[in-house]
This record gives sequence, C-alpha cells and structure tokens, in this order.
Amino acid sequence: MLRARWISDPPLAGAENMARDEALLACRSCPTLRLYRWARPTLSLGWFQEARDLPLDAVRARGGEVVRRPTGGKAILHEEELTWALCAPESGALAGGPARAMARLHEALAPLLAEAAGRPVRLRGEARLLSDRPGSPWCFEDSSPLDLVLDRRKLLGSAARRRRGWLLFHGSLVLRPPRETPGIAGLGAEPPRAAFAEVLGRALGLVFEPGGWLPAEQRQAAGLRAAHEAEERVLRRRRPVAVPEDA
Repeated sequence: MLRARWISDPPLAGAENMARDEALLACRSCPTLRLYRWARPTLSLGWFQEARDLPLDAVRARGGEVVRRPTGGKAILHEEELTWALCAPESGALAGGPARAMARLHEALAPLLAEAAGRPVRLRGEARLLSDRPGSPWCFEDSSPLDLVLDRRKLLGSAARRRRGWLLFHGSLVLRPPRETPGIAGLGAEPPRAAFAEVLGRALGLVFEPGGWLPAEQRQAAGLRAAHEAEERVLRRRRPVAVPEDA
C-alpha cells in the first residue's frame, strides 16, 4: 500500500475551490484526495459547456456564483453537497482509461453510501432513472451507466481530466437536492470524510493520510483563482469560452 494525502477543506468560494483542484493537477506533487463543500450556492459549468439555457442570473440573485470546472460534463448546482477531487497518476487501479477508473471508484463508494442511506446504492447500468430529463443542461438530470443511483435517481456523478500521465477526478455527492434540480437523489447527511478516504484508498491500493497544502500548490492556486474570477466575469456576458486542451 502506497502512502498518499487527503485534504479536508472548509467551505470555500467557487473560484477558490476550482483553483485548488486545478492546482493539484498542475503541480502533481503526490496522489491526493480533496474533500470539500461550498461557501455559497455555486453553478459550475463543464470544461466546454456553453452558458446558454442555464439560470445564471437566478443563481446570482439568491447569493450564488458561477464558475467553470476544469473537468468535463454538464452543469451542476453545488449547494448541499460533498465534493471530492482525486488527483493521481494514471497507473495501477487508475490505468485503462478514465471510464474504467471511474467504475472502480464508484463501485468502492457504493457500500459506504448505501450504509449511510439505509437503502441500496448501485451503478446505474442500463436502467432509466426517474431523474433523467432528455436534453437537460444539468449533469444530474442526464445520467450515464457509471453514475451511482439511489431510489432510481442520480446520487453521485464524476468527470475526469488527463494531464501528463495524471488524472483529476471531480465527484459530486448530493446531500439534499438544490432547487434547480429537485428531482435528483440526496443522501441526507455527509458520510464521515475519513471513511470516504479509507474506502477510496483501499480501491486504489493507497493509504490516504491527513495532510495540508504545499507552498507551491498554494502559489499555483492563487494564480488560477484570478483566472477563474476573470472567467466568471466573461460568463456574466453569456459568451461561451473556448478552453484549449492540455498538452
């Protein structure tokens, strides 16, 4: 079992959360699991997603903010949610492509979440969900076979991004559905973060130990935060942003 780090952050602003996750992938210091929540309701768009058909102004009107994630997928309203970011080399249990790695991660989490819910939590597979809405711009209203499901509604979804042999996974575990997507699942309460780290560690052959941010990562996040804040100003003008692929 290889040693790795898990970071438990307090609720932060959207730009800060995204900057910290992106800094993990930019620095690639060591395998890291980050667990966190959000200081305000935050609408995040996927890496290439356009802002049209999303209630940006309504989210801001209720004190929220809008950011763009460094990973793909559709929009998510982060509010009563535990978010996790996993940054690690694409090797061992994470080899074979993001989809295979995602399946392994979700299968590992399912028993922990089922215990917390008191009901089965499983991969969606080929089933149709009550929370699916054809054509919806929301991630949790557009499920995939690898998503985790509770009561025939989407509970947890993930997206990934590659960079120079490393993967960054973003995962969203809904605790209570936000008003923007009321028909999705909610676990009800946050599972213990240490148990979350232990379960994923066993699946990956890692021992996640509590840790903190390195100075180089903090510097990287500070620069990226400014970029995310500038991006938010662009999104206010409702223009889609073209973001280049990683080298």
